Amino acid sequence: MRIVKYKILMLLIMVVGFLLSQENYFEKKEKKISELAEIIIIGKTDSIRITANDSLKKILINTINTPKSYLYKFDKIDHMSILQPKDKRFKIFTWFLPYTNGTYEYFGVIQQCNKRGGECQTYYLDKKINLENRNLNKTLEYNEWYGCLYYDIIENKIKKDRYYTLLGWDGHNQTTTKKIIDVLKIKKKKTPVFGADIFGNKQYRIVLEYSNKYPISLKYDEQLKCIVFDHIEPIDGISKNNFSLYAPTLSYDIFKKTDFGWELEQSIYLNNGK
Repeated sequence: MRIVKYKILMLLIMVVGFLLSQENYFEKKEKKISELAEIIIIGKTDSIRITANDSLKKILINTINTPKSYLYKFDKIDHMSILQPKDKRFKIFTWFLPYTNGTYEYFGVIQQCNKRGGECQTYYLDKKINLENRNLNKTLEYNEWYGCLYYDIIENKIKKDRYYTLLGWDGHNQTTTKKIIDVLKIKKKKTPVFGADIFGNKQYRIVLEYSNKYPISLKYDEQLKCIVFDHIEPIDGISKNNFSLYAPTLSYDIFKKTDFGWELEQSIYLNNGK
């Protein structure tokens, strides 16, 4: 009996030791990724930032391809967004590389695993296309990703399908900024797809482009079950599609969550009571 107890004790010690060493491994990788992410933002030259970004991509991909990485939170990395829906079906990592000329490049990874952190698939997102009008009303494969920094995720269940609405930011260029509402759809044994016809009028994603002189808000209100954002118009009232002149008004637009997707209501005046 003593021998059996001793073997069980030794086995427990080995398991605890393995888990602690694994935790320490991920902590070291997390710290290194955070250091590189900061260099990407504050590096004095484009060359320094690009080199740091190349190193970050290699370390991140190597780290999340390590068994059980899916169970580690990675919640101490600045300058990188890491989102996971409540059902824990995937994680999405996104970050950006700012160039000294005022433009940006975006990078991302989707890590899809089961809840125990096994049976993982990894999809690499590098910016492939421009988010032009021809790409607004169609689905895009993960390798056609246009690039942005996602900062919030909302689950939508429509009939038997599950969608994930993403709120994102794109610094774009020296004159305009974009806020983006997109949809990610993930099914078993299928590759991730961006965009879905759940906004009405056959819109697969929403892009708000405006002058970078005027910040706008785009966020999900859990209490209202709505995506709330500033209503924007050209400041001179006539320069349609000249987005360098678009600015917020005193009203808001909202997308209400429904059983069929998102329903738009425009020019709403909100107050603290609401």
